[in-house]
Amino acid sequence: MRFGRVASGLVLAAGVLLAPAVGSAPAQAALNSPGPAAAPKLDHVFLVMMENNGYGDIIGNPAAPNINYLARTFGLETDYFGVSPCCSEANYVGLLGGSTHGVNSDDAYWKNTVNAPSLISQLDKAGISWKAYLQSLPYAGYEGICYPAKCNGTPDSDPLYVAKHDTIQNFTTSWNSHDWSRQVPIGDLSSDLRTGDVPRFSYVVPDECHDMHGDPPYCLDSGNAKDPQNQHLVSVGDAYLGHLVSAITSASFWAKGNNAIIVTFDEGSDNAGCCDANPGAGQVVTVVIGSHGVRGVTDSTPANHYSTLSTIQHIFGLGCLAFTCDTAHVKPYTSLFAVTGSEAVATRVRPELGWPTPTPSMPPEPVSLSPSTATAGGWTVQRAQLLGQSDNSLGAIAGSSASDVWAVGNYLPDAASSNTDATLAFAEHYDGHAWTVVRPPNAGVNFNSLYGVAAVAGGPGKSDAVAGKAWAVGEYLDSAYRDRALLEVWDGAKWSIADIPQPGSVRDMLFGAAAVSPSDVWVAGDQEGADGRFQTLAEHWNGHSWSVVPTPDPGSIGNHLYGMYAVSSSDIWAVGQQLGGSFPDNGLVEHWDGHSWSVVSLPRIPGASVLLQGVTANADGQVYAVGEADSTAGGRPLIEYYAHGSWSVVPLPASVGSVWTQLFGVAISGGASWADGTYVDPATDNNVALVLTGTGTSWTVATSPQPGSGSNILGGLAAAGGHLWAAGLYDDGGSRLPLVEHRLSPARMRAWHQSS
Repeated sequence: MRFGRVASGLVLAAGVLLAPAVGSAPAQAALNSPGPAAAPKLDHVFLVMMENNGYGDIIGNPAAPNINYLARTFGLETDYFGVSPCCSEANYVGLLGGSTHGVNSDDAYWKNTVNAPSLISQLDKAGISWKAYLQSLPYAGYEGICYPAKCNGTPDSDPLYVAKHDTIQNFTTSWNSHDWSRQVPIGDLSSDLRTGDVPRFSYVVPDECHDMHGDPPYCLDSGNAKDPQNQHLVSVGDAYLGHLVSAITSASFWAKGNNAIIVTFDEGSDNAGCCDANPGAGQVVTVVIGSHGVRGVTDSTPANHYSTLSTIQHIFGLGCLAFTCDTAHVKPYTSLFAVTGSEAVATRVRPELGWPTPTPSMPPEPVSLSPSTATAGGWTVQRAQLLGQSDNSLGAIAGSSASDVWAVGNYLPDAASSNTDATLAFAEHYDGHAWTVVRPPNAGVNFNSLYGVAAVAGGPGKSDAVAGKAWAVGEYLDSAYRDRALLEVWDGAKWSIADIPQPGSVRDMLFGAAAVSPSDVWVAGDQEGADGRFQTLAEHWNGHSWSVVPTPDPGSIGNHLYGMYAVSSSDIWAVGQQLGGSFPDNGLVEHWDGHSWSVVSLPRIPGASVLLQGVTANADGQVYAVGEADSTAGGRPLIEYYAHGSWSVVPLPASVGSVWTQLFGVAISGGASWADGTYVDPATDNNVALVLTGTGTSWTVATSPQPGSGSNILGGLAAAGGHLWAAGLYDDGGSRLPLVEHRLSPARMRAWHQSS
């Protein structure tokens, strides 16, 4: 397995051995005391958070040998629950704040703000040292809601790091430089353990690939409890946890003092609860590992995340918060933290067990059409074809003519003989009359997805659907569950997988594509090396072979390319994000002049991090790049305009979106420019499709259809033959449906009206 950003250094520094523990675990003793024992004064407490598995999913599960070994050997709470059935974020907020404070979604922390004290502010006030060690956080003090920052949208992309699994940021009492600086990459834990300079409280959060959550496109998505998909995630997370605990218990400080590690899960699979949280979030595993504490003990006293907070407060002599002040119902489980004088144990790691997931097949799927034909503002929802009854999501669209348009994304199969947890590549084609699924092959084990597409006519004078060429890009997971770049080529008759360079030693991913001609095609994305840093990636097709073309990496911490557009063979644009190691991060724009790629400097937006996801340009030298600008005030839509050799930020109407708005696509059609994306409706928490139109620096909100009663998200946007196309997804409270919206250019619309 791979341990993620800088984590392998943690394991090596601690000298962990890949061997099972020697001897058998001691027989368990049971506790069910009428009240908590006095809290011991501990030197160090570590709190490790895992994800989305109930008690019965873990205890006794052979895919989790490490956590079962820890549960048998040390202390186990056998009647412990999450505190909110709604979502992860509410459980983390409850864990740190003693109440969910009304949080009922996994939205960005600046949408789910909590104006109340937390454990962190209590520790600060008491002068007790702490750090949050966050796997895949790019640098200390990172204020983004996710990393990599291309997250959500369509097709949905989970990031590695997510703020919802930290939630220190939800509390406005931690919006200060002191607290931001103590949220650090997990690699810092390795050096702190080596030197012994460990804070008294350590909050340790693995990323979504290593906490058993699941994280497409970076690793598998979760499945049902104990199916091969979920067993694989449990196995990977359990091995990571085993190394993590072993690194801590093998450090020199561990045996010298009274220390403890708490391992718990955010939520289970139902709404069982206790202790001022009923409904709760189901029974979950909570294990306490003490340096000189109990051995082989279980405690069946009802407890939950409020109890954990209360326990930590008692250990450090802090006051209570919210429900932890209700001592009649919320009690600390201090018995598992008792100092007994036991000899310190440097835990050993049980090797990760292999849990292969079924290789995706392509059995016949029932085919139907999306139901909506809604119209608004000159836009019409097209009846797109879908496979099966599960999610069908589109994220990119491109065409060579009015009768040759491609939209790509992914879908979940539901045929009886398929792996219904697998995500498969999805493409459909418009021939001037109707949309039809044309199934592309799948390269990877379990996960394949397409994020970008380019299309051109097949040759001189060829513009019909048969002669058109197309290139769709994305990524897949190989047999070792590593991300590999995926490029599929439509030759006019069928899709095939191209053999392309894979320069990243850890992962390669492609997000954008642009084609000048059938023998001049570009694709762009990012690559991750062994040092855990992302770098830009661009590859070129010259009609004979694919090659990597060097691209700049101006950000010292990370660089990504997400969108691409070609004007000519000497005028190619790519956009994304660069990270310099401190807030705020800036967007990234790179240009190909026919000889080399270079960075085109962008203006800084004071106090906001910039992420660019779409770009378009014309032969007059005008360029539009779209995305979002994020700060603690929210996520705002962003359009940047390039003309006469410089960039400017386009002023947008104050009414655009809400506290969380993103733009994904941009196109020029009929003398006007268009951008699309989504915003979160604060009243319903649903996504609402957003369309903007304008020229230069004057833009307005355009009316567009909202076919779904649930979320409506637009991603890709393209102009072809005087037609404008947008692709995305919508839902009516069930599975996601492919969304294609169409609009004629004003000139074509006038001609159409005159002819009719």
